Amino acid sequence: MPALEQRVDPRSPSFSVQGLGRLATWGVCPGTAGMSETEPSAAGTLTPAQFAARFRESSRVLWCIAAGVLGDRGPAEDVLQEAAMTALRKLDTFAPGSNFAAWMGQFVRYIALNQRRKVNRREHALRVDGVGALSSAQPATRTDTELFDADVTRALGALGETARTCLLLKTVLELDYAEIADLLEIPAGTAMSHVSRARAKMQQLLAEPNLTVGLGGAR
Repeated sequence: MPALEQRVDPRSPSFSVQGLGRLATWGVCPGTAGMSETEPSAAGTLTPAQFAARFRESSRVLWCIAAGVLGDRGPAEDVLQEAAMTALRKLDTFAPGSNFAAWMGQFVRYIALNQRRKVNRREHALRVDGVGALSSAQPATRTDTELFDADVTRALGALGETARTCLLLKTVLELDYAEIADLLEIPAGTAMSHVSRARAKMQQLLAEPNLTVGLGGAR
């Protein structure tokens, strides 16, 4: 894969691509890679301030998990906010010494899955009502970059949520397979297989003319 070229928008993630290896840049929200830890309080339970520090450290990882489950960058930050509020009410469930990003990722995945189900139900209702055709119309003029970015987004949408999440964590954050496995609670070999198959499918889809795919590949 080519080296990442970070392009970070101060408000929201930005996405540009070159080659598939063309998933070259997916600029994510500010923060470190998210695997370092801040010491818990003497009592063993995180304080709200400690939670906030760890959340900032883990923000990029958590954003990739949210975007991977959703198949869409747009609502990812809203999911993180809701997940943070939920986790704050459940600080007593965090085991001192465990991986904070993996613990927090459980909340992110649950909320992102609920959000995705809502979107799927809404889109289904629109199709049944005959509204979908109107909303899917392409703008009259779009740049080549916009068209290609849209193709990459649709190709990502054709992947299953776990494969998409593994691919983003590997390609965007360059995590190793053991880290991905820990975050998603899957074997490292499974994470490696997901990334390999996802890359192959992305290459295949991006090579096809007139790409038209949607969310919801097999998990």
